[in-house]
Amino acid sequence: MARILVVYKEFPAPSVGHAGGQGVFRLMEALHRRGHRLLLVARMRREEAPLLKEVSPLCEAVRTVPHHTALGGPRPLTLLRSYLALRRAAACALQEWQPDQVLVEFAQTAVVLLGLRRPFTTFRPHDVNWFLLEQQAARVRHLHRGGLRALARVFHQLEPWLCRRYDLVAAISEGDRRLLAPRCGDRPVVLLPLNPAFSVNEVEPAVPPGPNVLFVGAMYRSFNVEAVRWFVERVWPKVLTRVPQARFYVVGYGPPSEIRAFHDGERVFVTGYVPDLAPWYRAAAVCVSPLLVAGGLLQKVLDALAAGVPVVATSVSNHGVGATPGEHLLVADEPDRFAEAVVRLLTDPAERERLRRAGSRFVATRYDLEAALDRWEAVVREHGGPGIDRPTPSRPRTGPLPEEERGR
Repeated sequence: MARILVVYKEFPAPSVGHAGGQGVFRLMEALHRRGHRLLLVARMRREEAPLLKEVSPLCEAVRTVPHHTALGGPRPLTLLRSYLALRRAAACALQEWQPDQVLVEFAQTAVVLLGLRRPFTTFRPHDVNWFLLEQQAARVRHLHRGGLRALARVFHQLEPWLCRRYDLVAAISEGDRRLLAPRCGDRPVVLLPLNPAFSVNEVEPAVPPGPNVLFVGAMYRSFNVEAVRWFVERVWPKVLTRVPQARFYVVGYGPPSEIRAFHDGERVFVTGYVPDLAPWYRAAAVCVSPLLVAGGLLQKVLDALAAGVPVVATSVSNHGVGATPGEHLLVADEPDRFAEAVVRLLTDPAERERLRRAGSRFVATRYDLEAALDRWEAVVREHGGPGIDRPTPSRPRTGPLPEEERGR
């Protein structure tokens, strides 16, 4: 099997606290189970250093550089220093480790690797940014709308150009694959999705069962902040009018003060970071994804469906997931209809059970990672990517780059 170098702008680990890192880790686990030999180059925050032990068993070698949040100075300068260090680390790894293939996660990483000599490379973008920008433009006032639309047009040209710089493009959702495929020229675009993060069958619920409504998301991200604010201010009062004993839980790292202010300890609870999401899904009667701008594949929706928790989502939240509204989940975009869907599920056990079964079946069939990897490997072979081992050089250096190579 192949020696695969994974290059990622974040650090992948099961307890890293964001869906992207968890998803990349699960992909690495699946590749490792298939006998592929993995190498990793990634940026790492200071607090993530203990997570190295979670990843090391999967990898022949790991090389990290400081995340920009671990560097002092103005943000533009720390970003530049961090990404230049990532580029140097990737170049060093390509030269020293001689991988058969490279797997590039996220567009920022793909930009960093431009111009480096590399073997057959798969690029997996986690978002289609022009699609996100078009959604944002549709929601803002006229003064800002023109700027966002202009930026969307730039990304509409830039992102396909970036995809064409790589041998193979792997979209994380069918929605993204449909957006990218017509614009990538002769580059094949396959589906290599995120997959569910955990099982809830053996865990105790985080809070007593009841009419619990759950939102999960990294709360330092503006899209999640906007979604929670919209739900609490425009939807939640309508739900409480019908189901006054309902409780809303906002679970995720880094909630800003405006979100923490919603916490009242009675009907709205803001937890911040939790080490394990499974008990929260186990406790939920309904999961909501009220994002007003979204792309890629929302892990929160996928995990809820897989866990057998009925979901109410906006249309854009379902863009990447591709579930059938009314069959696998409920979709609503207006506050009144969103509230009605939540109330319907909180008050109708039979409807909850129907969606629980349908949603979990949908994920099991559509998001089978092993089947997706079968297709990916077949396309790699078809397009000349090596898939067998060659003699392994001496074990490469593992761990952070020396100080002089970090760009400090």
